[in-house]
Amino acid sequence: MSALIHNSSSITFNHDTRLVRRSTRTNPQVIASAGPCNFAADSLTYKVAETRSERQKAFHLVYDVYRQAGLMSENASKMRVTKHHLLETTDVLIARKESDVLFTISSIRDGAYGLPLEQIFPDEVDAMRGEGLNLAEVSCVASKVPTSSKKLRFEILVKMMSIMAQQAQRNRVDRLLLAVHPRHAKVYQRLFGCKILSGEKSYAAVEDNPAVLCSHDFAELEIERYPLYDAIQGPSYDPWQLAGTRMSDDELEYFADALNQGTENLVPMAA
Repeated sequence: MSALIHNSSSITFNHDTRLVRRSTRTNPQVIASAGPCNFAADSLTYKVAETRSERQKAFHLVYDVYRQAGLMSENASKMRVTKHHLLETTDVLIARKESDVLFTISSIRDGAYGLPLEQIFPDEVDAMRGEGLNLAEVSCVASKVPTSSKKLRFEILVKMMSIMAQQAQRNRVDRLLLAVHPRHAKVYQRLFGCKILSGEKSYAAVEDNPAVLCSHDFAELEIERYPLYDAIQGPSYDPWQLAGTRMSDDELEYFADALNQGTENLVPMAA
């Protein structure tokens, strides 16, 4: 996610030129574009991807964002697919306007390949597994909502966090994990109730920028609450929005081809 700030008018994304220039490699989730949007966040469809087309558009979006941020090299597929995306324990969530995917988040539950952020936080993840916690990582956050539409982008982000959190709970996840830049960790604490579980570590996959491990524990936050609790837990979703569908054998073969182009080597990062 991009850095968030609070000002006198609203909670919004920080697109201060200096901040973008300094931290674009750890906050690559937005493609810059001109002109405000003429639609409301409520007009979008929020769901787990169900079709090859929806997943393909989501992977293209993440690819475009990561390419713009300098986090991955060009490949022939123009998609950013990881080995985790081929597992049934990973869900790709999207915000869709008609057939266009405007925002995506991947929810990677602990599975055959573990979690991507284990590459830098192995001890912390192992300790949580030892406690019997079901874990999931928030990853591959990308948006192409114009930077000029700050309020809209924030509203869509909150709605995506809402459906992602409720979908994770539907899959019996106890705790969400995020690798975020230290500069933004306190914002996650304040708005989403996250706790910082580690010190700073160098993240080789994003050119050795620092990262800290943050968690969002559902049981704890049901008691403690946080400023955006009602916005995250309040909305109700139809079962079809949360269920999605698994990739067919043809889809698995199609998206696996992207792994042969080197895209699996870049670890996803939430912020």
